[in-house]
Amino acid sequence: MIRFAVIVLLLWSSTIAPAAAGPLWTFCVASALGSKDVWITDLFSAATNRDRLERELKSLLERRGHARIVAQCPEPTDDKVAVVNAQTTAEEFNRKLGSAMHSVPAQEFPGRP
Repeated sequence: MIRFAVIVLLLWSSTIAPAAAGPLWTFCVASALGSKDVWITDLFSAATNRDRLERELKSLLERRGHARIVAQCPEPTDDKVAVVNAQTTAEEFNRKLGSAMHSVPAQEFPGRP
């Protein structure tokens, strides 16, 4: 089920920009291994590193009863348009594969400190 990860990371590698003074944006995608369930978060300003975001999304979904979760968040960037485009592409790709898409609204993820 790392199909989404490969696509997201490949798409994202061409859009990474140097960090600027403005906010950095990203989103996260997660899947449950052995199922067609895929979750995609709303776009959000990244105030923490992506490894932590991936652990937090995995934990959130596991607390909801989902098992064998793999979560991935592209490296945050200041190019909000590129992030929206990558998010849209990731969602379209997973829909074409027949995944059951679930959204994770901004009020649910990422957690607020």
